[in-house]
Amino acid sequence: MYKFLLVGFLVIGLLLTPIIVGVARLKDDTVVLYLNFDEGRGTTVKDHSKSGKTGKLGNKGGKDPIWVDGPSKHYKTALEFDGKSNFVEIEDTADFSFQTDKGITICAWVKVLKTGTDNHGQSRQPIVMKGAGGAWEYALYVYDNFAPGFSVWNCGGSGVSEPSGGNLPGNEWHAQCGSFEPKKGSKAYLDGELVTQGAANANVPCDGNRNIFIAHREDGQFLKAVIDDVVIWDYIVDPKKLKSLMETPFGGAAVDPESHLATTWGTIKELY
Repeated sequence: MYKFLLVGFLVIGLLLTPIIVGVARLKDDTVVLYLNFDEGRGTTVKDHSKSGKTGKLGNKGGKDPIWVDGPSKHYKTALEFDGKSNFVEIEDTADFSFQTDKGITICAWVKVLKTGTDNHGQSRQPIVMKGAGGAWEYALYVYDNFAPGFSVWNCGGSGVSEPSGGNLPGNEWHAQCGSFEPKKGSKAYLDGELVTQGAANANVPCDGNRNIFIAHREDGQFLKAVIDDVVIWDYIVDPKKLKSLMETPFGGAAVDPESHLATTWGTIKELY
């Protein structure tokens, strides 16, 4: 009798594991966007933040991004973008636009495969981008010379703060972050280290309503890279914390699904 009850509880626990893992996965409930790209297949990606959006893989006349391995075994899968036509698009929410008194911080793991592959004409391509005609906001950039950058604009597209500098080695995984503090300016970080910064000018940052894009700017910029673990906070994250935050998968697995399943099934087998 007791054995059957125990088995029943174990089976229920096994069935609930994906739900528990999904809920417990995010360690920081202050983020407004978190895409871990761990789906490994399909045409949508889940935003694990409080915003709860669904991102969609898309393209302009080509093929969708492809699923590949992440930076390490801890990151499972990532998405590879062709630098010519494809992207991920996330529907806008007010949380994605920074408030005048709080600013914004954006991070992502990126392995740049090549720069200058689109026909846009500018010498930069976005990792994360928000903005288009009349509603330009911000972009976490990689320049053609592999310099990290972070741009903030007014609604008309004039720069508020657009620093770039340092070197992002190609064909290697690195954590790139950018932040903008109102009235002070933008900063870009590589693997937790400040690589460039620029003061804000008199232009007023835009509070727009365009969707967020990964590896694409709506007027034709595309980045050829593999991207993983995209995170946005609607405030300035302490720079001292950025490195530790990006050293492991941001969400952190409260329960490892594979080991949990193996242990549970092993226990059930032992009971019989």
